[in-house]
Amino acid sequence: MRALEGWLNSSGNRVAAELEERGEQICKLVSEQMMRSFASVCDAPDRVDNESMQRAAFIESPKRVHRLTQTALRLRAVEIIERECRWTLEVLPRYGVTRQHMHAMVHWYFEAARTLTNIDSADRRSLDIIEQLYMTGLEYKPVHR
Repeated sequence: MRALEGWLNSSGNRVAAELEERGEQICKLVSEQMMRSFASVCDAPDRVDNESMQRAAFIESPKRVHRLTQTALRLRAVEIIERECRWTLEVLPRYGVTRQHMHAMVHWYFEAARTLTNIDSADRRSLDIIEQLYMTGLEYKPVHR
């Protein structure tokens, strides 16, 4: 973890800026992949606004991962990823979102980030570690009340 902390101190802001430059493109690719792969997620046919709600979920979810990643990089505070994953696992299953859906979205986000940005191999390895932090965070077992 020390290596990640050092990388965040030296490169976090720069990589956050690079991700921000490509953020719209990254999030659009992830949204499209989610729409193709998860047609039943957030589907509530009894809702009048079902289609718009579902579409908004597909568009906003990658943006949320993007903003969270930006925040973790800029503040050098990767622990917020775990907290967000816990919240996500408490709330999103109500809408038919499973861990597998969340894992896929995170993977697609980082895959697009590595593909669409001009970052070097050291930065890519550090993004791999951050992706793994999401995956580990998504293994949290919520306490049901």
